[in-house]
Amino acid sequence: MFCSNDPPLFDLTKNSTKEFLHFLETFQKKYAPVHGLICVAICAFGVITNLFHVLVLTRPKMRCSAVNCVLTAVAICDMGTMASYLVYIVHFVLQQPTTCSPTYTHLWMLFLIFHVVISIALHTTSLWLVVAMAFIRRMTIRVAQLNSEWLKPYFAWRLCFLIYVSVFILCIPTMLVHDIVEYHHQSWTPPPHCVKYYPVNYTASIYTIHIPASAANNGCRFFKLNLWMTGVLFKVIPCVLLVFLSFELMLKLHEAHKKHSILLTRKASDSSRRHSHSPERTTAMLLIILFIFLITEMPQGILAILNAIYTTHIHVYIYFNLGDILDLLSLLNSSVNFVLYCFMSSRYRKTFWTVVLPKKLHRYLFADPDVDFPVAAMFRYNAKANGQKIVILSKNSNEDTRRRKSSARFAPKLIVNDNCNDMVNGGRLDDNRTPFLATMRSGVDSSSDNDNGNGKAEHDLSPIAM
Repeated sequence: MFCSNDPPLFDLTKNSTKEFLHFLETFQKKYAPVHGLICVAICAFGVITNLFHVLVLTRPKMRCSAVNCVLTAVAICDMGTMASYLVYIVHFVLQQPTTCSPTYTHLWMLFLIFHVVISIALHTTSLWLVVAMAFIRRMTIRVAQLNSEWLKPYFAWRLCFLIYVSVFILCIPTMLVHDIVEYHHQSWTPPPHCVKYYPVNYTASIYTIHIPASAANNGCRFFKLNLWMTGVLFKVIPCVLLVFLSFELMLKLHEAHKKHSILLTRKASDSSRRHSHSPERTTAMLLIILFIFLITEMPQGILAILNAIYTTHIHVYIYFNLGDILDLLSLLNSSVNFVLYCFMSSRYRKTFWTVVLPKKLHRYLFADPDVDFPVAAMFRYNAKANGQKIVILSKNSNEDTRRRKSSARFAPKLIVNDNCNDMVNGGRLDDNRTPFLATMRSGVDSSSDNDNGNGKAEHDLSPIAM
């Protein structure tokens, strides 16, 4: 890519610059032979693990979390990115030396443009989805309301859809600045071991991708404008937002540790200790995801800005020599979430094994494979607190059995935490379904009931913030 009146980035007269560029060229030549095999392994692993990632996150116990909904959308983007790159690397890198069919046909050039656009779109979408996930987590921690709009899955899916549509619309200029033309300086001929499959002296046209005149005129003005847009909107802004949100989440995590230390000094119960760790663990896991995105995306964001300014030198000396490494970082980033969740979340591992293993083995591996709360659990009716009646869903089946008759009439509506960390004030409940309070706003004392005239107690159950 050569643009007229393009400012130089490197001083090619200096020996130090020549040595640096020679090092980049040498590195590219030594790494290129193994790049294809490494990428095939990563892509195959990433497609399979992200498929499992989607299956786990869409289980009933997991999909009611707004963060899990966003993670599902990220996994879908990562699967598309790696599937497209897998086809590209197999055809254009691994099969090229031995294939008996032309590599650079017009049809495959159409696929190459599709691969470029869809890879940019999906990877950018996943980056903005991670920003959205961090924002939802931030609002989850700040908003002390059980039924907040920020915590509901439908809000997360709407946000994901908005990001998908916006990014794909912004990728249209990237498609317009690339064109397919025939390469007249060379033609394809069958390799020696394939000559028997073709007529004598058979040749085929070779096609390539170039920048059309409309984009290259006036010093590549339109092409550079597209580079500025992709660099700023697709890399720099989301990375800056990730830095800001990560810093804020770290502060919240630090505050949670301080509160936990205070609880320990006051000899809090084991249940309180366990519950206090849940939001910290979730926030820490999301922070690691954010940092991985920053490590892999921040260098590309800087290069994207430099590419818009020093287009020729960045294309010739940087992208040509380090493009494979940048692709490798993106692929590693797309395949790490499943492994991270398996290491950091016991509940995720359990759900994964229930998806993979036959159902007959669940009873031997898990105490409660189907539900996290005993069916025999009943409502336990306690005395009033602050003028409101309290209902507690207890795990003590023996106690619930004794109180079954007296408590059944106070359970017109079953309220159960559905194991969604973000559905209950930032994940304050434990991995298993745990009891939480629900006020019965009947407006009467705990020793009396309101009767609706039909001999049935009439109560309005509504959860309170914890």
